[in-house]
Order: sequence, then structure tokens, then C-alpha cells
Amino acid sequence: MSERDPRLDAVLASGVKLPAPSATLLRLQALATDDNAGPGALAAAIGQEPALTGEFMRVANSPVFRTRTPVRSVKAAITVLGRTRTMAVVASHALRAQTAGIAPRAVERVWSASAAAADNAYRAARVSRVRGFADLAYLAALVHDVGIAIVLRRFPEHAGMFETADLTLDIAAQRLDATTGAEHAAVGALVARNWKLPPDVAAAVAIHHKPAAASEPSPAAALAAFIAVARRLRDGPGEEWPLWAPLAEAHLDIGPEKLEALSSADPDED
Repeated sequence: MSERDPRLDAVLASGVKLPAPSATLLRLQALATDDNAGPGALAAAIGQEPALTGEFMRVANSPVFRTRTPVRSVKAAITVLGRTRTMAVVASHALRAQTAGIAPRAVERVWSASAAAADNAYRAARVSRVRGFADLAYLAALVHDVGIAIVLRRFPEHAGMFETADLTLDIAAQRLDATTGAEHAAVGALVARNWKLPPDVAAAVAIHHKPAAASEPSPAAALAAFIAVARRLRDGPGEEWPLWAPLAEAHLDIGPEKLEALSSADPDED
């Protein structure tokens, strides 16, 4: 019998409940591992949810993916995004459905910030030494702060911290952790694991505020560094960036020059 994950005990002690994966996500995960299931089968499953269909079209037509012509069907969107990013969009959509009862402005801020981080992580991966990590970097950045929403679902009275521009998202998240006793990164990692997202993604989510845990080269450390770069591009330098900067350069070959180029570039022109 495997040892009990101490993070789970901490989450349960805080009163936070982990959400179950949606039926659509489970169906798509099964299709994604079926070599005989092509984009058409995935598109048929996604097409059963109009809101999810709309989200797919929005993401696939995002400037960051630079399609030559507008994407006009779910099947075409899946072809553009690939299976990993397809699952990222489905997981994000399913997780957002778990936020009933939380102040809408707080939810929108968390999800908009996560979407921006995902775009930035993907752009950063394309100029890194590990370009093959681009899809996983997108997924990791998209879900890295999902723990915030899950904690707020248990403690909705603290949503106001995420409705004001006076606090950066990272500072608001730190205060949420301190106030509730729940560690949002650990909660997010457990959700990612329970929803059967790639193990390296779950590991990266767990350490995205712990640069010391990403000091040794590994896929999880690289993904955590991509999350850090994505947050740096989105929010500017914060308290943690000086600790992540050398890791971004060591693991990803993203130093000050590449970071400046990414900061000043139009996504259409990357």
C-alpha cells in the first residue's frame, strides 16, 4: 500500500474539498489515449457542450497560435491545439464550472490571469532550449493557480482580495493561504493529480512558489520555471523572480535578453 500523501491530510484539515473531474473530461481523456480516436471523435464529444465549444474556438483563434486562416470548427481547433492543449482547455473549462458561489469578479480575475500565463508560457517555450515542452508548459501555466479557486469555494468570504487591483494575484494568493491555512499550490497539485493530468504538470504546480524545489534539472523543474517566466511576463518582477531568474536561464536558456524580447514582442509577431 502506498504511503498517504501528507498534502492531502493538510488539505482535508483545512476543510477544502477536491472536485471530481467532469464527465466530459473523463470521456475525452479516454478518447485521447485511444489510437483509433481522431480529431473527429474528440470534436463530437466537445460539441455536446456549447460553452466548451465556444471556449475552444476562442483559444484556437488566439494570436499566440498564429493560424493562417480563422478556425471555424471544433475539429479544426483540435488540429491547431493538439491533444495536450485540447485537454488543457477542457480541464480549465471543467474547473471553472466548480466556482459557483464565488464572487464573479474574483473568478474572472483568476481565470483571465491563468489564460494570460498559459499564452506567455507557450511563447516562452518556443524560444527556449526545450521547445518540445511547449504544450505541457501551456497546460501547467493554465492550471497552476486552480487551487485559488478551489480554496475560495470553501472560503468565499475571502474573494474580495482577488477583486481589487491593489494586490497582485500572487500577494492575494499568499494572503489567502495565510488566512485559511490552505496552501493553494498543494491544492492545485492534488486536483491536477486526481484529474489525471500529466504527473510532471502536477509536480510543477506543487512547487510553483518554491524555487528551491526546482533547483535540480527535471521536467517538473522546467515546467515550474516556465510558470515563473509566464508570471514575470504577465505581472512584472515580483518578490520571487530573483530566485527564479537563474533557474529560467539554467533550465530553459531564457536569460535577460530573451525575457526582454518576450516582454516587448507582439504575440502576433513571435
